[in-house]
Amino acid sequence: MLIVVAGWAIPSIRARAANPSDAGPAATETATPGVVKHDHVGAPATSSPSETAEPSPAMRIQIGSASRLLTTPWRFRLGDDMRRAAPDFDDAGWETVDLTPAPGAHDADVGLTDYVTGWWARGHEGRSGYAWYRMHVVVDAPAGTAIALLAPAYVEDVYQVFWNGTLLGGTGDFSGKTPVIYSTRPQIFRLPPVAANDHDAVIAIRVWMRPGLGRAPDSGGIHIPPTLGTAQAVEARYQSEWLQTFNGYVLEVVEPLGFVLLAILAWCFRTAMPSRHFAAWLCAALLLTAAYRLNQAVYTWLPYENLTVYLTVHRVPIPLGLAAWIMAWRHGYQIERWRWLTHAIGILTVLSVVLVLTLPDDTFAMLRPIWRVPLAVVLLATALVGWRRQSADRLFTLIVVLLVAASQFSGALTAVGVPGIWFPFGVGVSLTQYLYAALIVALAVWLIRTVQRALARSPRSAPA
Repeated sequence: MLIVVAGWAIPSIRARAANPSDAGPAATETATPGVVKHDHVGAPATSSPSETAEPSPAMRIQIGSASRLLTTPWRFRLGDDMRRAAPDFDDAGWETVDLTPAPGAHDADVGLTDYVTGWWARGHEGRSGYAWYRMHVVVDAPAGTAIALLAPAYVEDVYQVFWNGTLLGGTGDFSGKTPVIYSTRPQIFRLPPVAANDHDAVIAIRVWMRPGLGRAPDSGGIHIPPTLGTAQAVEARYQSEWLQTFNGYVLEVVEPLGFVLLAILAWCFRTAMPSRHFAAWLCAALLLTAAYRLNQAVYTWLPYENLTVYLTVHRVPIPLGLAAWIMAWRHGYQIERWRWLTHAIGILTVLSVVLVLTLPDDTFAMLRPIWRVPLAVVLLATALVGWRRQSADRLFTLIVVLLVAASQFSGALTAVGVPGIWFPFGVGVSLTQYLYAALIVALAVWLIRTVQRALARSPRSAPA
């Protein structure tokens, strides 16, 4: 069953400093430029911060029975001032930004379409904190037409949308001194009936990007433009965006389910495993891996988990899971000697958990190899020693352990040129997800073969 599930999942689904430029009541923050994660595909920058804009033109939206991607002309400025939400606010001196996506553009993680570059790639590299986008529109629609606005489906990191100065909604919690980040999900705002005949209505979007996180070179602000149109047409696009979001993370549910089933199998037949300690450590490794993978789908799909909780749940199980994998195969190969090595693994694991909870993101990322590299060496050394000592099925066991190592250290593979993500059928599937799928299949076969050998050796299996 696991083989069938993994075979279905892989081809169809994935795994995805600002000082204010003008004065305002809320100060922006300074960020350290982030670490490159992926190269995004998007539209080129079309404006620079030094441009002097003419009085803001209005985008004429002829609705009919369709919808329109709001691409240009947007006015943009860093900094924060709540007066910018007002329809009569003077934005003539702001720079003009074109949010027209390049043909076939998508983000470099999930595969979300209509992706555009952020403000880092538009002359504001390294800037974080608040920024505003404004667009003047004229809506032409038949009388009685229900009009809706589809909010941006991808924004770094949180936003609020205003229509003619009225707050429609957004993502994140802006009630405190610093906004609280929740994931950006597709969202529809119903507009008042007068919107169908509004002349020079104003859409204003207030954005805040957290400093200090590792970022791609094109980070910052809106990455998928909003859509304006009839309620029916906007609803269709809303469902399409949700389908892309679902497809992008459904594998983060399928693979954890596979890990849980493997843990159940290993525990039910723990007496047939190389040792009881092996079964316990293997179950711990599988469940910890399942927890942090599943958490990505929970954070993305549901509105209950903020970024701080997500990062904690995501990062803490990783070192714990790695330590559990190492201990499992030390017991699996029955090389439990060298107690000092067990203590060293425990100390490095506790140290990594403490530091991930206390250090800033960039500092932790810089120090992470200090304990990851030694643990990688220990895992590979365990595999080599086990290869020399094991007799039965040692080649297949080595393949399983190497898949564990590759999935835990997939970043090392991308560093030597292996692509970190592919887009089969337009859906992002990461290298780690491919490795986990292979590991699930290989480990399932290995467990079944181990149980079969144990049953064959059992006296009860002998004929009377």
